[in-house]
Amino acid sequence: MGKVNRRGALGVGAAIAAAPSLLAPQGARAQLQTQLIPAPKEAIEVQGDPFTARQDSNPLEAKVTAFTTVSPDVDASIRFYRDVIGMKVHSDATLKTRMTTAPGAGDQERRLVLLTMPESAFSQTVRVLEAPPGAKPIRPRPDSGPNDPGLLVLEGGTRDPAESYHALSSAGTPMISPPRYYYFRNTMWGTDVDSMSYAPFGPGGEQMFITASIRSDQKLVRSVGVHNGFGSASITTLDQRPVNTFFEQALGLKRTSQMECYQDNVSELIGAPPGSYFLWGNVGAGVGIEVWEVKAESGTVRPCSLDKTGLAMLTLRVNNLGKCRAMCAEAGIKLVGNGALPNSTHARPDGFTLRGAVGELYEVVQA
Repeated sequence: MGKVNRRGALGVGAAIAAAPSLLAPQGARAQLQTQLIPAPKEAIEVQGDPFTARQDSNPLEAKVTAFTTVSPDVDASIRFYRDVIGMKVHSDATLKTRMTTAPGAGDQERRLVLLTMPESAFSQTVRVLEAPPGAKPIRPRPDSGPNDPGLLVLEGGTRDPAESYHALSSAGTPMISPPRYYYFRNTMWGTDVDSMSYAPFGPGGEQMFITASIRSDQKLVRSVGVHNGFGSASITTLDQRPVNTFFEQALGLKRTSQMECYQDNVSELIGAPPGSYFLWGNVGAGVGIEVWEVKAESGTVRPCSLDKTGLAMLTLRVNNLGKCRAMCAEAGIKLVGNGALPNSTHARPDGFTLRGAVGELYEVVQA
């Protein structure tokens, strides 16, 4: 995939959409045209793109329920998530049948391990899928960074950033930097985000954020143990419009908030160049997905696949799988896979796979 400049980012999103193996055709909102300035004394109605109230932003009650990582060393991944993060092994099996036709799933037998966080309503399942021989990374480091559009990180929490950092550092976990403090005022949510985070990498090469709330009055999940697992993910893009359009057309999700970030300490913790600037906010209420629009001149789209290592796919449950399928068909969004991998509640879930606007994979299953 070639380099992308900001001026052509929307066009690139459309080009990717035209490829059946990557994306469905873009919708009208992905082709937003620059509004012409009206001639003097001429009144012309123009269209805007406002934010949506949280109660109206997620009609299918979509929610991230699993993160699929592809690892070249499944046992090392088990040790990391079990012994360092504190998760427990829910199941450890070999996939003997082709349960999904998602990109990269293949026909060969592969080990699949499910890990869950005990006694935590915040944490979602982490899937560790055995990588096929010779698998290449989705986001190779250090070449890939936050200016490269795609599925960036899975996000988790800790009761104390120093305690968490010490635990991961003692286990030899690769890190971008020690914990960094940052603050945001989110007027849309009516709360202040006052946190410390750092970005480690799992054994499969998956990047993650581990965050601690600093404010005692902040309404966030508190950890009983050192860590509380993983509950959300972030997507990075150079142009949020095709991303927003995909979520709205495929899942009915609408943007509920947006904030700006220009803090060098945040750039340090995510591996961005000093002076980086980006916008970030949520799609839908309670979904667990953030979208970051990075203000950069260029980046490289690195499509996810289940035969590449790293964070490869998000699983989203919905309250009406048939309606979601119909919405995709109406919008011209083609499914890139049928079936679904086992999860912590269903051994053979009903579902299908979609590819997002910047190459990311979504497994959609019935709640």
